[in-house]
Amino acid sequence: MPPVSRRQNQSYKSPSPPCRRATACLRRNASCRQATLATAWELRGFRFFIPILLFFILSPFPQFSFAFRNLGVPVKEGISWGSYAGPGKTGRTDTIYIVLGRYKESVSLLAVHPDTGEIRQFNGPLPDEMGSWGFAVDQENRIYLGSYYHAHLLRFDPRTGTWEDLGRPAGESESFICALTTAPDGKIWGGTFPSAKLFSFDPKTGETKNFGRMDEKQFYCYPTAGGDGLIYCAIRFEKTDIVVFDPVKETRTSLIPLEERRSGWLSLTRGEDGKVYAKFPSGKWFRIEDGKNLLEVPESEIPFPKRGLPDGRQFYIVDPHLLKIQNPATKEEKEIPLRHEASGAFLFVVGLGPDGRIYGSSMLPLRLFVYDPIDQSLTNLGKAAHAGGQIYSMESYDGKLYLCSYPAARLSVYDPKKPLKFGDGEDANPRDLGPMGEGQDRPRAMIAGPHGKLYVGSYPDYGLHGGAISVYDLKKKERRVYRHIIPNQSLASLAYLEKFDLIAGGSSVRGGGGTRAIEKEAKLILWDPKEEKKVFEIVPVPDARTILSLAATPGGLVYGITDNEKVFIFDQEKREVRKVFDLGLKRPVEISLQMGPDGLLYGLTQEEIFFIEPGKDQVLPMAKPPVPITSGMAISGRKIYFGSHAFLYEFEIPSNP
Repeated sequence: MPPVSRRQNQSYKSPSPPCRRATACLRRNASCRQATLATAWELRGFRFFIPILLFFILSPFPQFSFAFRNLGVPVKEGISWGSYAGPGKTGRTDTIYIVLGRYKESVSLLAVHPDTGEIRQFNGPLPDEMGSWGFAVDQENRIYLGSYYHAHLLRFDPRTGTWEDLGRPAGESESFICALTTAPDGKIWGGTFPSAKLFSFDPKTGETKNFGRMDEKQFYCYPTAGGDGLIYCAIRFEKTDIVVFDPVKETRTSLIPLEERRSGWLSLTRGEDGKVYAKFPSGKWFRIEDGKNLLEVPESEIPFPKRGLPDGRQFYIVDPHLLKIQNPATKEEKEIPLRHEASGAFLFVVGLGPDGRIYGSSMLPLRLFVYDPIDQSLTNLGKAAHAGGQIYSMESYDGKLYLCSYPAARLSVYDPKKPLKFGDGEDANPRDLGPMGEGQDRPRAMIAGPHGKLYVGSYPDYGLHGGAISVYDLKKKERRVYRHIIPNQSLASLAYLEKFDLIAGGSSVRGGGGTRAIEKEAKLILWDPKEEKKVFEIVPVPDARTILSLAATPGGLVYGITDNEKVFIFDQEKREVRKVFDLGLKRPVEISLQMGPDGLLYGLTQEEIFFIEPGKDQVLPMAKPPVPITSGMAISGRKIYFGSHAFLYEFEIPSNP
């Protein structure tokens, strides 16, 4: 993405020059106000006095609206949710389809002709259904997608290039259609989240049937239609199961005894022989016989369905900008640059880089971007990790920016002084350093520097409990993962107490995706980075489930904000919670409490920027932004940077908050 010019930046809701000059005059000093007021009295005209009086009454308020500035959209890309060979205009399977998710816009299909390279983008019919998992084709060569976040079934006709919204077949309780499959009789079947429901749609009659939950406690249902007419459902993630549904009898049968169910990624596939094969979290493969028996088989003996185009050519997406096609017979390779339209990707995190510039990450796709306050340029730097979700946490150390991303808590490093060349080789920049390991997935918080190491607090993988503090030794290039520091809880926030050489960690009772919380209350811990062990633990706020943000003062006090909208102050010397009081504001933003240049703590909620003066211990609202705050936060000088959906914003802290 090209840099945003200074002139473009000024066009975003900036006041007219006369307003800025008048406001600056009023702020300059009291004498300016007195002189203006004296002039007004000399005019002795009532019609002159009233506008001036109103101007003075209202003058304190515009300074806050003027302090916000929209810096633009850093990333204008969608994300690929899969590529498939499908029917084209003539009904023959001669087209490659890429399912494209677009934030705050309709899901799209990119139709690519593999021979000519022609690309057509077909935008879905619902503006709020942003993406899709699942791709199925009926007997009339029409394509079906299952959308999120309202679980609509969509149908696309390649012959006419038109869409149909077939409604919400599993009901209004569902957010995602996880997968779609076509049965031998032509019916389309789908499974959902969060109620693990199963539904069918008959293309011949237009009839939809909702068969309800396939598991009473799990969240995800991924169906596969067998050649025998039965529907096999992979149930994920905390207690995996295979549920076999009989469409004739409308009965379901569980194949895995309750005591043998494990967490993880269980997947199903229909082989060329029509039988369904299951891959268990252990990596072992089983064939399902007669809809009820599991027979272990070597992976080499599985007749996997044929992929690619009918002539044998294989294809894959490098990223949303490049499609590669390979011919196994001739070894010929072809690259097709992909073009698509997308207004902007959601901004997930914003931070301060080692060079004083503002960095951040978009979500789905994961892209690293940078804003330079000096020349006011906004640049999409591209890929920064082999992960495809988003960067969850970032910190600067020794001239480099360290990033940790979802999924798999992948660590990467970017050197602003070197040219861009993403990869995992020695000369790559950003360079992907691999996953932290031990089942960690969402690296919510990071501290860089103490003892020459990185410290990452994280949530575990899908189906798992037990987050971790992970340590990466920058000199030795070694990593260690300390899971279950707080049993069955995740690490959601971190702060370094330099005075005591301790790391404060705030937990969340949440586990990985697809799990239910086991514990009741979030905890605060103290962790010794030298010994790499926990030395203290306490529940700082009753009934809080997540400690969203932590910040330490130079004196060693720890301030925390919880999901139940409380503020707590922890005294490390006395090892006690000094005070708990109401935040007084709704919807605090994660990882958004930082020490400012003036010794005040600044924080974000979705609707307010606030500050806390250490010692006085009260929350004071400072400014209400013109847009909701959806991610944060970086402080550079007297400016705060945050994300609002796909936009990056800047707020200038008043000289006297």
